[in-house]
Amino acid sequence: MISVQQQLHRQWLLTLFVIMLPLLLLADYGVREMTTHYILDRLDHDAESLISAMTEDEQGVWHINYDRLGNLYQRVYSGHYFAIHGGDTDLHSRSLWDHPAPDIRMQEGQSQHWQSAGIERGSHQEAWLSYAQGIRINDHTFTVWVAEDIAPLMHLLHQYRLIALALLGGAMCLLLLVQRRQLRQAFSRLHPLQQQLRELRLGERSSLNSAVSDFPREVQPLAEEIDRLLALLQERVSRSRNALGNLAHEMKRPLQQLQLLSDQLNPQQQQQQQDILQQLQTLIQRELKRARIVGLSSPGRQMRLDEELPPLIHILQQLYPGACIRCDYPPAAVMPQDRDDMLELLGNLLDNACKHAGGEIQLTIERDDNGWLLSVSDQGPGIDESHQARLLQRGERLDEEGPEGSGLGLAIAQDIVRSYHGTLTLAHHEPAGLSVIVHLPVR
Repeated sequence: MISVQQQLHRQWLLTLFVIMLPLLLLADYGVREMTTHYILDRLDHDAESLISAMTEDEQGVWHINYDRLGNLYQRVYSGHYFAIHGGDTDLHSRSLWDHPAPDIRMQEGQSQHWQSAGIERGSHQEAWLSYAQGIRINDHTFTVWVAEDIAPLMHLLHQYRLIALALLGGAMCLLLLVQRRQLRQAFSRLHPLQQQLRELRLGERSSLNSAVSDFPREVQPLAEEIDRLLALLQERVSRSRNALGNLAHEMKRPLQQLQLLSDQLNPQQQQQQQDILQQLQTLIQRELKRARIVGLSSPGRQMRLDEELPPLIHILQQLYPGACIRCDYPPAAVMPQDRDDMLELLGNLLDNACKHAGGEIQLTIERDDNGWLLSVSDQGPGIDESHQARLLQRGERLDEEGPEGSGLGLAIAQDIVRSYHGTLTLAHHEPAGLSVIVHLPVR
């Protein structure tokens, strides 16, 4: 997945390319046209000089007065050439030596220019820029042709293109570096939001500080919406937990009424009714105490084992006097998971072990590079491997004869573990009993 920063880099690079390339092409075209027009102006001037240097002798033969011309046209292969054609007249510059001049015949007033290959001298291939025009002198029509070797100029133009491309590449790299720095500075303003989101995920805070002006204006509405959503979720969770506690509390009154009605039964029915009511009261009291523990939690709080485990163990020891819960966990350890979830998870696992196994129960919590490992082991009768999958299903019980328990403990624990993308497995505990192993990965 491409990040926003990478997308901006690509768009900025494309924008620079779209802008710089036409400018480079325009600059190259402008330099070539300016150079061509400059040389053509010079060739036109040389043609005028040639015309003024033409003389006719008494026999009607035309000659060129080289004294009125520069040395460029007299030095062999100098890169400057001319030729004059008209009737029987065929004059050419000494610089051509034995190389033929193009045979061009033009009418008076006509002119044209073109580029063509010139004289090849070893490794040097001349490139001619030619100019020709038709003139009329003393009722004679002539075609004047002048040319200049522009190969050195084309070589310089090629070097210019390379330098321009290098400068363009350097300018684009510099602009990209500047843009990268600006983007980093802009995205650095999101670091407070990122840090607060991390603290929120780890349970170190209950909401974002959306009122902080350090947030960019574009992100401010998002932070405010997250805060409103968190407040709504916390309110709903709180109402649900309070409703559960209130429900358990309100059940006391009907039970008291049932207690009064049981006094009117015969002694045998009264004893059966008393046993059932006692079991119901024990169940309600346990759920009330567990709801009270959860009610003390604060949203987004982490699980501090030194603070949270002793009260939970104390309550379970009171509920199950025959059980002995031993704990082994790192001192001052803090689990990043939600305190309520961890209390409910450990409460269900320990409650299940105390209720069905009793005796000595071992709770072990370890931290490794991959996350947190929780283990609850007992010395009870254990569970056959063929029945372990059923035990993790909501409402399933293997002790159907017993009246206590709803069959929800391990199923709820598994739901909590799955919400953290963890795993819950059942294993045989040596020499006898059951081990529930929970792995919670680091997110």
